[in-house]
Amino acid sequence: MVLITNTDDDIIRETEKTIGVKFDEIVTAQQAGAYKPSHKGFHLARERLGLPKSEIWHAGFGFKYDIVSATELGYTTVWVNRQGEARPVNVKETFLVGDMQTLVYLMQGIEVSMRE
Repeated sequence: MVLITNTDDDIIRETEKTIGVKFDEIVTAQQAGAYKPSHKGFHLARERLGLPKSEIWHAGFGFKYDIVSATELGYTTVWVNRQGEARPVNVKETFLVGDMQTLVYLMQGIEVSMRE
């Protein structure tokens, strides 16, 4: 699991400690040399993972900064739409969930189906 964030390295180190989630990689805007919605952070994350784009899923809260960019790159996308916002542009996410818990259930279900 990779975190792609529009923050700097020093800020995300402290955030990672407080949220208690262990990421395989963290790609900051500072490392990528650009902020989302630029594709640079997405490309850097994919390079670090060494996976084909067909195996990459991107989940995010920001439609413009996360879902549009990931869709442009051909990734499977999950829009975590906590506020019930209307889709702002003519791009469609692969999956839509209303909260992080539902995202966890979705991912667990997919993991189980992949094992079968």
